[in-house]
Amino acid sequence: MMLFGKISQQLCGLKKLPWSRDSRYFWGWLNAVFNKVDHDRIRDVGPDRAASEWLLRCGAMVRYHGQQRWQKDYNHLPTGPLDKYKIQAIDATDSCIMSIGFDHMGTLSICF
Repeated sequence: MMLFGKISQQLCGLKKLPWSRDSRYFWGWLNAVFNKVDHDRIRDVGPDRAASEWLLRCGAMVRYHGQQRWQKDYNHLPTGPLDKYKIQAIDATDSCIMSIGFDHMGTLSICF
């Protein structure tokens, strides 16, 4: 027990690594890049496809109207007519979605 106490005291006395603060800024910057709204992309592929790309890029899951399975992989987005896949549900648990990306959702026609 005494050994554990000495180790925990030593660990608590450690200073943060000098790069840890810079790392936090890097991840914040990267998340902001993933959340950036591309209005030209929304116009080109439609709101549901653009929102799906944004959500999956940020680590969320999407389920489309008429499908039972969740879409999790950005690289396996369904192909076909752009208006065929309408977002029915979104699971953003543990994703890096930020409020700056909410404009992706502005013109969605969510099916219930």
